[in-house]
Amino acid sequence: IAVEPLVGGALHHVQCLLDHTDAEEFDLHLAASAERDPSVRQRFRAWRKAGRRVHEVPMVRRIAPHRDAVAFERLLALCRGERFDVVHTHCAKAGFLGRLAGRLTGAATVHTPHVLPFGRGGGVAAEAVYLGLERLAGRWTDRLVLLSRYQQNLVLCHRLVPYERTVVIPNGIEPGAPGRLTKAQARRQLGLARNERVVLAAGRLCEQKGYDVLLDAVGHALGGGASLRVLIAGDGPLREELSERVRRQGLGQAVRLLGRVADLGPLYAACDLVAMPSRFEGMPYTMLQAQAAARPVAVSLVSGMEEFVGHGRDGFLLAPAAVEAWARLLVELAGMRGLLREMGRRARSRLKTRWPASRCVGELHGLYRLLAEAKREERSREGLPGHSDE
Repeated sequence: IAVEPLVGGALHHVQCLLDHTDAEEFDLHLAASAERDPSVRQRFRAWRKAGRRVHEVPMVRRIAPHRDAVAFERLLALCRGERFDVVHTHCAKAGFLGRLAGRLTGAATVHTPHVLPFGRGGGVAAEAVYLGLERLAGRWTDRLVLLSRYQQNLVLCHRLVPYERTVVIPNGIEPGAPGRLTKAQARRQLGLARNERVVLAAGRLCEQKGYDVLLDAVGHALGGGASLRVLIAGDGPLREELSERVRRQGLGQAVRLLGRVADLGPLYAACDLVAMPSRFEGMPYTMLQAQAAARPVAVSLVSGMEEFVGHGRDGFLLAPAAVEAWARLLVELAGMRGLLREMGRRARSRLKTRWPASRCVGELHGLYRLLAEAKREERSREGLPGHSDE
């Protein structure tokens, strides 16, 4: 498995694979970069201590010819040395370099983009470059794993790979038992009033997540007489900017910027609604975690999110960057206590039925077995030596 960056959804996905992969059947190696978030090295140490084989390969997000060449040589040497049956790459940079390394060493190649690196307003020139690179890498791809039908349709419209080399495998998490804290207990722990409406936003503080839209909506809602508390958990490049925005707009009494939070459980337990005003998405783990905690989500209607959230049934779908629509929802929360509770129950039920981690990982394991066996048969016909189990 090759990953860059090992943050956000990609990190959750890799952790899920490591937690649910039998080391007796799959000899799994992880090649990942800590350049974006050096704190991930703590996970590297924990995974190694647990017996997983982790290789740190520095990679950067931007196109950087010299650094990319060094990273590619590291990945190529790893693939040659270990003779993998399957190389599964994640995200754009590791996806391009890792698929080429896998193809050159005779491995089957699988790629999960998580969020497609085009179609998100990056400018005409940048879009053309990334689209060209993805079409090139598509030639080295045995299976492209997409998170939704929306992503699959986008890939086919842009002719990255033929239909038969695509597969839709949504993310998943185990819903587990209900949280250890009641809403009242969680609110006491966090110093929140029992009867106020509490909205949680959790994720990386970056432009993609649309926190500027949320803060503008909070300002409008407070001006309209709403009584609410908004908790924003996460860190990222926009932290200082968002903090200044809260101060400038006079939102300090209503909005808390919590920074990075190790355990989000009490926050999910305390909130009434999870807000995700993103500009684009894949299949966010924040949504899955909210559903596991029986909390409805309000999400921007982008990137096929209607496949995961039923508007008015287990959550809300709002037009992207629609500040007035978000503000209206925040105002109306005051009269939704019973509805929000019922939506949360439906959301948890939907997660348990459709997106458990065991289903996601089981489908990936089935794909690995299928491709590994096909590669072994191909090598046998050509008289080539076999590779490792994976």
